[in-house]
Order: sequence, then structure tokens, then C-alpha cells
Amino acid sequence: MQTGQESADDAGPRIWGGTTLTERREARRAALLEAALDLIGEAGASGVTMRAVCRRANLTDRYFYESFASRDELVDVLYRQVADEFLEPMTAFATDDRAHDRELSRILVDKVLADPRKSRLFLVEPYSSTGLGQSTIAVLPVFTRLMQDHLFADIEDPVRRRLAAVTMASGNAGMFSAWLNGSLPATRAQIIDHCTATIAVYRTLYRA
Repeated sequence: MQTGQESADDAGPRIWGGTTLTERREARRAALLEAALDLIGEAGASGVTMRAVCRRANLTDRYFYESFASRDELVDVLYRQVADEFLEPMTAFATDDRAHDRELSRILVDKVLADPRKSRLFLVEPYSSTGLGQSTIAVLPVFTRLMQDHLFADIEDPVRRRLAAVTMASGNAGMFSAWLNGSLPATRAQIIDHCTATIAVYRTLYRA
């Protein structure tokens, strides 16, 4: 028979203000990430500093270091999360079925327009000196692999298939970056048409 007072572990997680310690930590981490995203939307990744993020999230630096070892780690985590959000809707439509080309293009363009903060982080900021180089190098192959193995699956030569995927991924990244920063004054419909046509062109160019 157990005697005495139960330990905190035995009694389960301690509750304060209706939430557990883990839930509060997760909420603070989410607030820091959201604050960083707001700052990126306003001034780019160069505006993301530990102090600026804490000020925006209304948290102290103690709570910043509870979740992130540095400002660069915060930006890296945020970048990878946003990349996953872009990858998910593309996955279902990245096939060699031409009937899906326009739908894939529409999904991608609408994802770019859905949250300008995330699109700026993912598509514009890697072109500036914000420390995102290694993050981009780690993430971009996932997108090129998706194109290589599905979008251009009917290109028999593996080298040419890889060339099509890498070239299209890089070209679209530059195109979207220019569109978002205002140097490419195109409409949504024009961008969708361009993306759809580009898929068809690369299939024809590299299949030969």
C-alpha cells in the first residue's frame, strides 16, 4: 500500500492557469515564431533579432533561449516549417499527367499569395545575405526530387530528367522572387499560365 504524498511525477503534469508547463513552452515557442514571421513580412529576415522577436512576442530573452539557441536557429526552423507548407499541397499534383499541370500551377501560385510573410521568407529572403544559405541548400533538393520523380517521370534519361527539375525549380524561384518584390508586374492569371506552359516546355525540351 502506498503511503505519504504522491510525487509530482506520479500525480501527472502540474497545471497552472489551466495549462501544463509543456503547453506553455509550446505556446511561447509558437509566439516567437509568429513574431519572427511578422518581422520578416515587414522588413525581411535582416530585421529578425533576438531582441526584436522578444519585444514583438512580449517575452523576455530567457524564454527565447528556452526554445532556440540563437537567432539563426529560429530563422532556420521557421524557414523549414514554411517549406513544408509549400511542399504539402504540391505533392498530390506533381505527376506526369498533363491534365494536372494547370491545377498544380494554380495551387502553387495561390500558396504564394496566401501569406506574403511566408512567401517572402521562402522565395525572396534566400537571395539576400540573411544566413539562409544552408537552409535553402538543405530544402531545395526535396522540391527538385519531387519534380524529377513525378512531374518529369516520362523523361527517360536520368540526367536530362534531373536537368529539367533543377532548372525549373531554380527558374521558378527567381520568377516568384521578382513577382513578390514588385519587379515583375504580372497578374495571377499570367503567372499561372507561365507555370503551366513552363512544365510543358521542359517536358518537350528534355524528352528529345
